[in-house]
Amino acid sequence: MSYTISVRNGTPVGGASLCRTCRHAHIQLGYVDSEMEVRCGYNFENPRLVPFIVRECTDFTDKLMPAVWEMEKIAIIIDVSRFNPNAGFASAKAGSAKTGAETDED
Repeated sequence: MSYTISVRNGTPVGGASLCRTCRHAHIQLGYVDSEMEVRCGYNFENPRLVPFIVRECTDFTDKLMPAVWEMEKIAIIIDVSRFNPNAGFASAKAGSAKTGAETDED
């Protein structure tokens, strides 16, 4: 006979450090897996050593997602004043007047 035990909100075991994908992290790896040093550079004047694997962080910024200033740098500016103002979808009033004229009343 076997029993199953479920623990809610228990301590998580293992997993990769959140610092690996953080924009503020400075990670130094050695030749052995245990040789890893992480420094958090969120405060650029005084980066702090992180001696453990991080699961959650309030200062985390994903380096895989572009920042707002990076998206603004690659954005294409469109000058809408050069285009035809009458192009596009008709307004609701114009659409209802047009359908009212097309319907047959018996």
